[in-house]
Amino acid sequence: MKPITTKTFRDQKIVIRTKPSEYLIALAAVVIAALIFYPISSLIGYQTIGLLFLCLVAILSMFLSRNAVILAAILNFISWNYFFIPPVFTFHIHEIHDVIALFANLIIAITGGTLLNKIRKDKVMLQQHQERITVLFSLLDSLNNASSIKDVVNKAQSEIKKHFSAETIIYLKKTEGQGLDKKAFGNPDLFSEKGYERAASIYDDNEADKSRAPGNDRLHYYPLALNSNRIGVIGLLFTNGNKIEEDVLLILHSFIDRITAALDREINIDLSKKSQIYDESQRLFHIVLNTISHELRTPIAIISAAISNLNDEKTRKNVHLKNQIFEELNYASARLNTLVENFLTMSRIESGYLKLHCQQWDVGDLVGIMCNQLKEHIQNHIVKTDVAENLPSVFIDVNWFKQALVNVLHNAAAYSPEQSEISISAGLNKDKMVVIEISDQGGGVPDGSLLKIFDKFYRLPGSKSGGMGLGLAISKAIIEAHHGVIQAKNRKEGGLSVSILLRPLDYERQAEQV
Repeated sequence: MKPITTKTFRDQKIVIRTKPSEYLIALAAVVIAALIFYPISSLIGYQTIGLLFLCLVAILSMFLSRNAVILAAILNFISWNYFFIPPVFTFHIHEIHDVIALFANLIIAITGGTLLNKIRKDKVMLQQHQERITVLFSLLDSLNNASSIKDVVNKAQSEIKKHFSAETIIYLKKTEGQGLDKKAFGNPDLFSEKGYERAASIYDDNEADKSRAPGNDRLHYYPLALNSNRIGVIGLLFTNGNKIEEDVLLILHSFIDRITAALDREINIDLSKKSQIYDESQRLFHIVLNTISHELRTPIAIISAAISNLNDEKTRKNVHLKNQIFEELNYASARLNTLVENFLTMSRIESGYLKLHCQQWDVGDLVGIMCNQLKEHIQNHIVKTDVAENLPSVFIDVNWFKQALVNVLHNAAAYSPEQSEISISAGLNKDKMVVIEISDQGGGVPDGSLLKIFDKFYRLPGSKSGGMGLGLAISKAIIEAHHGVIQAKNRKEGGLSVSILLRPLDYERQAEQV
């Protein structure tokens, strides 16, 4: 689409100015027609000549302005009277019907020419309004597809450059406090301290910039406001000069209104998102705080009670009771240690300080280390292992990866009944990836929570006390750091199955070589 010019989108009455050349064309057309008609007037009759002159005016009205058409009609009136209506070469007319025909010809020529000229102007106006609608639709369609403030600015900048041949800079109000933010959107080359001061002044006054004093920069500034709600200022640098005529201003203001509405929409969306994030963070903070408080109180209460009992004289003499208290102390300290270790591990992972020292490891040895570390926790379960023969080695940091497997196995033991079966298998899938699968016979997980169980601090509704909801989240982070995948699904026969997928060592070496 061509850039908008001063001939575009004039809402007031369209005036088609008559050029001097049009008068010459009208005069030449009548003279040429008279010269052509005169030799044949005796053959076709002077009445027919009058009709031909009328047709000439109709043809000229399709190309010339109204004044030129009126001139042609008057010249036809004179030529027909002087050269063709008897007596010729005189303006005297003997027959009354010739007088009526002559003036009727003049009236019809002027009226018909004027009407045809008006039709031309209406056509021009219709084309202009159609182009205006097309341009506005292009802008609206572009802005409606924008998904952020930056996207709105980019699309607005593109549309303004395409339709107005202008560069754009936009200042928005401060997110906190009052006034205009100094951060500019759009073309950064248009920013200047003086320009920002002018934009801030326009923002405060809420009126378009009308000063074109020497020394000012070449930008035109307009407030971005919806009713009394001011959201910023837009600055435009027209590449074809600073003069803006009313025709261009009309559509430009429509553009600015649409851009303002789109920016206001995105600002409100951002504020809504920030409010939701704040509310969600506050909710999560209280959940985490309550969980931490509960988890810390339990082992502390056990330790306090145990110390109090050990100070009792009867307890000192009862060896069996002392051993029982020592077991409780051991359990409480282990629980505290697990909580602290989980927090430290998660903080190291999220801070980016997790560094892997990978080595070649046999999958069967890895399964054995995992089971040995949790032998006390899984001693009341029936553990079955099935490791395929000739499995390729994996390239892992055994200390970290062992922690990921231990967390999954600990979770399976904690949420399945005693004496139930826990199966640990390892093999290759069809994509040649090593798969370590840990399955239990517990109650499983609701389908809506299968993806959430790997989120931080997420615990299933109705879960028994104990735990922070960090174990599986830590496992997921460690496994993904090894470029692996962890998945969970409910078993058809009941219980939960967690699968860990890793590329074998040969694949990792090939990737490093590439």
